[in-house]
Amino acid sequence: MKITSSNSYFENLMSWAQKKTHQFVMTGLNGPVNKGDDNKWYGPAERFSDKSRKRQSPDKPWAQPKPYIPSYWAGYYDRTAFYIRDFVHQAPGAEFLGYHEENYQMLKSFVSLADKKYGWYAPWSLNFDGSIYYMDTPNNRRFVRELISQYELAETICVLYFMTGDERYLASDFQNYIEHILNDFTKSRDGVVFTEKNGIPEGVGNIWKGSASYNESGLFFAETGDCIAAMYRALDVYANLLKETGKYDEANGYFNRAASLKNYFNNEWSIVPESQDFAFAIDKNGKKYHKWLKTVKGIVGAETCFIMPIKLLTEPGERNELLLEEIDRRAKDKNTCMKNIESYAYLPQVFFPYNQPERAWYWMKYIGDRLDSTHVHASQGTNGDYPEISFTLISSALQGLLGLSANSVSGIVYTCPCLPREIPDITAENIKIGGFLLNITVVNKNTVCLTNCSEKALIWNCAFYENASKLYINGLEIKCNQKITNGVLRSFTEIRINQNMTVTVVCKQ
Repeated sequence: MKITSSNSYFENLMSWAQKKTHQFVMTGLNGPVNKGDDNKWYGPAERFSDKSRKRQSPDKPWAQPKPYIPSYWAGYYDRTAFYIRDFVHQAPGAEFLGYHEENYQMLKSFVSLADKKYGWYAPWSLNFDGSIYYMDTPNNRRFVRELISQYELAETICVLYFMTGDERYLASDFQNYIEHILNDFTKSRDGVVFTEKNGIPEGVGNIWKGSASYNESGLFFAETGDCIAAMYRALDVYANLLKETGKYDEANGYFNRAASLKNYFNNEWSIVPESQDFAFAIDKNGKKYHKWLKTVKGIVGAETCFIMPIKLLTEPGERNELLLEEIDRRAKDKNTCMKNIESYAYLPQVFFPYNQPERAWYWMKYIGDRLDSTHVHASQGTNGDYPEISFTLISSALQGLLGLSANSVSGIVYTCPCLPREIPDITAENIKIGGFLLNITVVNKNTVCLTNCSEKALIWNCAFYENASKLYINGLEIKCNQKITNGVLRSFTEIRINQNMTVTVVCKQ
């Protein structure tokens, strides 16, 4: 794949990101396992103690070099592991880059180790050979438990199925995992803190006891907006998968659960009487939190708030606009900004779905300007050495700036350009997605050209963030459709494009 633009900064950033991702691919290699944090080794332990964090002899069986499965680094660059949180964030970019088998094998490894005796938790991290990474799972009683990660993993199974059309994601182990997470996993954790059950799983403490949030900065909450958002998104995308595979009754049940959860969140759970803010967390005493806090361990509220609009949980409208403004403002404020570059990797995804390209591009540049700075976890290297950065820059460009997505099962490719003023044009060549091979040029925000280099026809859903009654396909005027998506009006049309065919669509108001 090659991404070019008249904006040389953007073009160079994309070139760097593509080359950098290759550095993190472990497929076909043989190397160490259970190593991390500045050359320490982590083995199995009957109990977790400081001793297990000290340097240990690498002559143990659990520290011997192993042949790696198709995989890539997803976590700190000084840990021989891939993590759920990083993996699910990197997977779309990895798919665009052709790491299809890596995504499948990594996801399968997580799911295969989820078991009823562990409460259906998939392990938080795995070695590159697919085995348990002992740093985060010293034994089967003490291991990292973050509720939100399980919902994101369930969502990613569905996302990759639609991106790729790979029917292996329909196998029973994947489907059973999703069903367990969305049903008994959820039910068993609803009511562990509060006596009244509301369908939302509850956290009971830190990551070792069971955390409801990805936010690990000193305060632990019973219910959080990011966990609700991940659960909502998993319910919705799984309902779409069931519908796609002809299981309409089951799909309707999950659609209804998703809609009910979204309504409950927007109209009750997140309501703060004294403000228009969205509450992002509730503690064990029932206190709602809606303002970011700074603790000695970091910022509380940032990533929690990011994930709510990313997962499309927050209802578009005035409250959501205020939330987006608050996120942008506080992330720029030195008193409330985050220290870890990982946090900023989420920000472009916050703004692209709501047609706010200037803000999204600001944060892409923010990341690009800091690639050579030392990472907050210094032993892992620079910010650019953190794998999530290069992978998510690719997905931000394709999914965000181009508005590219696909339902490969149905043979539909979607585009909706979202270009900031500084990037007047983009060309992406040799994009591989779900058996399709595409060249896409956004000549400007109102003109897109797509070439189908595949061996099969596709349907192109070509959309623009414009209020237009007509579009022009290769110069021929046609009527177009309109739809409001995420609170923003789109004008679009659908076109059948045969193999080796090029079509240009122009939107004129």
